[in-house]
Amino acid sequence: MTLDRDEGSKRIPLAAAGAAVACLLALAVVFTKDLIGKGPGRDDIPKLSPEYADPSTVRKVRTEMTFDGAPCQACHEGAEPLQGNPHEKGIFHEHIELKHGRNQHCFNCHHRMQPADFSNFDGSPIKLDNIQLLCAKCHGTIYRDWGLGIHGRRSGFWDTAKGPLKTQVCIACHNPHWPIFKPLKAAPPPHINPRTRAKGGKTAGAENHGGLD
Repeated sequence: MTLDRDEGSKRIPLAAAGAAVACLLALAVVFTKDLIGKGPGRDDIPKLSPEYADPSTVRKVRTEMTFDGAPCQACHEGAEPLQGNPHEKGIFHEHIELKHGRNQHCFNCHHRMQPADFSNFDGSPIKLDNIQLLCAKCHGTIYRDWGLGIHGRRSGFWDTAKGPLKTQVCIACHNPHWPIFKPLKAAPPPHINPRTRAKGGKTAGAENHGGLD
């Protein structure tokens, strides 16, 4: 007895579908009855310290030039330009550590006549709210990158229709007297290892992977 070609072609998909259903039913029994059993649990993911998710800047940006709570003009108001090294003028500024590369003179930045402002190359004052212009005097390429959003930090919205985009100024991250960052404690690496712990605290399969966790 011979089968018609159309009838034989219909039986092949039916057989494949029946095999797939049988496999699914077998897997359902395996998982329902827990025939394989549960392996050792994965390592607990340590909670991330809140400081690593803190959106605030490293430093608080001043809105007014003060010293010990008093405005600079309280002591420096006058017509005579400031002279000499402020460290040698009494007990008020000697605790300030100036470690700004080769810039070791206060009046390279601070204005002699207007102590609440800073000094440009031509002697004109730079206001505190434009402090980035002071930094640009010596750090031109970084200032360029900052303007392009490559260097520094931005917050707010890229889509300005939803809200403003705020660019943080240099002193939001750098101490102007000592701009190099002090050592920072890095956040822990991502928990990407899918392997589980065996008894005794060793990672399952560690012998085959150089003992890495």
